[in-house]
Amino acid sequence: MRILSAVVVGAACQALFAQSPLTLPGCEIRPEVRQVIEDKLDDKTLDNMKFTERLALKHQVLEDLIARYPRELEPYRQLIQATRYDDPESYAVLTERYLKQAEQHPDDPLALYLAALVLTGKDTPRSIQLLEQAHSKAPNFAWPDASLARIHAAGQLADKKMAAEETAAFFAICPSSTDSAAQRILNRAGGAELQARVAVAVRARLAKETDPKRLEDYAILWGLEFRSHPTPEHDALRKQVAGDLKRLEAMNPKPDAEWLAFLKDGYKQSGATAETVTAMEDRVVAAFPHSEEAYSIVSKRWEKAHKEPEDQKDAAVWKKYEAEQRAVVKSWIAQFTEYRYLQHVDWFYEVFEDQDVSEKEGLAALDDYLAENTGYERPGPWVYLNAGSFLLHHKWQPERALELARQGGNAAVADREINRDDNLSAEDAKDRKEQQIYQDAELAGIMLRAAQLAHKPEAVANLKPSLEGPAPDDVKIVSGYWLNRARLAALEGRKADALTFYQQALYTRQRTPEAYRGKLQDDLLEEAGAVWKETGGTEVAWNIWKTPPAAKGPELAEGRWEKATKTMPAFELADLAGKTWRVKNLEGKSVLINVWATWCGPCQSELPHLEKLYEKVKDRSDIQIMTFNIDQDLGLVAPFVKEKGFTFPVLPAYSFVLSLLDSVAIPQNWILDPKGAWRLSQLGFDASDAQWADTMIGKLQSMKTE
Repeated sequence: MRILSAVVVGAACQALFAQSPLTLPGCEIRPEVRQVIEDKLDDKTLDNMKFTERLALKHQVLEDLIARYPRELEPYRQLIQATRYDDPESYAVLTERYLKQAEQHPDDPLALYLAALVLTGKDTPRSIQLLEQAHSKAPNFAWPDASLARIHAAGQLADKKMAAEETAAFFAICPSSTDSAAQRILNRAGGAELQARVAVAVRARLAKETDPKRLEDYAILWGLEFRSHPTPEHDALRKQVAGDLKRLEAMNPKPDAEWLAFLKDGYKQSGATAETVTAMEDRVVAAFPHSEEAYSIVSKRWEKAHKEPEDQKDAAVWKKYEAEQRAVVKSWIAQFTEYRYLQHVDWFYEVFEDQDVSEKEGLAALDDYLAENTGYERPGPWVYLNAGSFLLHHKWQPERALELARQGGNAAVADREINRDDNLSAEDAKDRKEQQIYQDAELAGIMLRAAQLAHKPEAVANLKPSLEGPAPDDVKIVSGYWLNRARLAALEGRKADALTFYQQALYTRQRTPEAYRGKLQDDLLEEAGAVWKETGGTEVAWNIWKTPPAAKGPELAEGRWEKATKTMPAFELADLAGKTWRVKNLEGKSVLINVWATWCGPCQSELPHLEKLYEKVKDRSDIQIMTFNIDQDLGLVAPFVKEKGFTFPVLPAYSFVLSLLDSVAIPQNWILDPKGAWRLSQLGFDASDAQWADTMIGKLQSMKTE
């Protein structure tokens, strides 16, 4: 396939420079090119193709388009992206081809731009040079501005002023662009005034549109309008959305599930009644009963009607709840046959920790999970890590778990090359390195535990040099280092060493496991306890051995909290009620800021706890609870908050958060001290913390004494 691809692209390269004078791509994709891409590379069609077949089809369709329309940009962009992330072995060839084109045709802005695209993240300084050359040769060629803005918006080369200027320059040429990459840059680097101007231009363009696919850009428009208008004007915007929906309802006589889901979200943003939204959801389920869109509606309704138990320690209640959940998931698998993830992945996670599942059923779920993730996707390391962990959890097929961990190691190496980025900020580079160390430790841990179960210490002999290297300095990952050293020592029969290392892992871990979903699982203590018994140790001595010294208490209590590395800039943000919040007005209070979005599952689990915390402290003069919402579809937020009954302050802060952080993962909790200094950050929601609200209050109160 790659030989054929090279021939086709080579022919297209000749056509690229055959036109005289050379034309340049415009702001929008040519309709005939867009139509081919939508018809032949439709997401739902691709989802049902095996990975290799899907990749071959993408290459064929995009290369054919490049040959027919050599001066059109979108096929090149999609080919570069697909090759970089799905066919990395061919990416070097593609890079060399576009660099050679740029060298041979230094006066062609498109050739320079394509060379810049393949170098972004690999040799970003050179990419900037090429983009600037392309811009200088054709100031009205908008796409170099968008790419420069993306580079300057975040990372080592961040320059917020330049990013804002380059974003404005792009939209000065392409004022109504709804290109996804351009919109991301607009949200990150474009101010409210620019976003408002773009919204006006997009609305004018969509008013003339009749193609349902293009009309779905109203979702982008509504997000722009809500984000660029003050909250007191949102009621008027909702009326405008309602007017848009009247027009849209009549524009598509043969709606598909995606169109109906788009309308449903529109009705939510319009402030429609719950009955209207429910009727729209019923319409989706009735018309497309086997679709992913119908599943999303039905599953959310079930979750709303079947609240998770609050007491994480109540094993009986959780067992009953999980049995009900598995039963309904089985019924969904039978009903929603068009949703691949549900069909081939969900059941694996449902039975992952189910000790009552039979080996036959469990291995069938595993086989289906692996077939889906290795046959229909480019498998990443976590696929193999999850599969190996599943086998070890049930103590099945340890030799297979060994092989899966080896495959995961190979996938991790490939992943790191694919995602290599020379423009990461120092903080993001550090986070990525930590993730790699953690991932390697998890894979090594699977191999060590599997070798122990299989009685094959020789299978992990190659790990010994790396495992016995110096301990990492980072407190978040050092416990994992000692845990794997303990496993290696136990595997080699060095039980005294093993117990010493297990104890060091115990003393350096950041948080003691607590009951979650009715189960308390502590692999470290379980493994150490087994070795202790093998040495003839008594229970009395064991209880002394495993108890950390009193001095370790505060260290263990830190959990996943980290010292903040950034300064909280001055902000002026209005909440959904129209109240304006400023950092300077919060001085004298310890402040908790929760960062969330309506579409974030862990956020939805955390927010009810946040509401309880807010109720506890809302009348206190020394503590303030507030939240930064980062939904792009801001119109969905107020209906969501109203439906859930949340009363804490919600500040729409999508652009603010994106301007503050190079990369955003949620939920996050930030704590400011009474002087307004950003002191602590926490990523993720720990559902096992039964005293979540009290933990937060303790953190906030500690700010006053430091």
